[in-house]
Amino acid sequence: MTEFNPESPEPIIPRKPVKRNRRRAILLGLVILLGGFLLGAGSSAIHFKRTVHMIQTPGEVPKKITNRLRWKLKLTDLQAEKVQAILIEREKALSVILSEVHPRLREELDRTRVEVEAVLDADQAKKWHTHFDAMQRRWFPGMRGEARKGTYRH
Repeated sequence: MTEFNPESPEPIIPRKPVKRNRRRAILLGLVILLGGFLLGAGSSAIHFKRTVHMIQTPGEVPKKITNRLRWKLKLTDLQAEKVQAILIEREKALSVILSEVHPRLREELDRTRVEVEAVLDADQAKKWHTHFDAMQRRWFPGMRGEARKGTYRH
């Protein structure tokens, strides 16, 4: 047996090197990245859908805005009633402005459709029409010929 000597240091026992599992770290990083991507894409899609819905259903907008302001600003019932009346009147005024601009917008969209179609072959033009119509329905739901009749359904 060896005796204990306080002046001599204890023998250093080398530790085994820790194996780092790079694959696991990379996989975990990718999972976190993918999760962030999906969360961001999902929240963007929800926001986009809500925004488009509000644009397509304008009659509901003053009520929704009033409810949100009631909550955020803690409006009284009287204040909420007055705010909603103001928003309804402003929406009507905006609708008149949109109906004045609508024919010009329709003309530009028609011109875009024709000019792009002129560059394409027959098969491409067919696909272009399908894509363009879908895009119009999504972004300009009230523009399916109503402008030509003189009414604008906003």
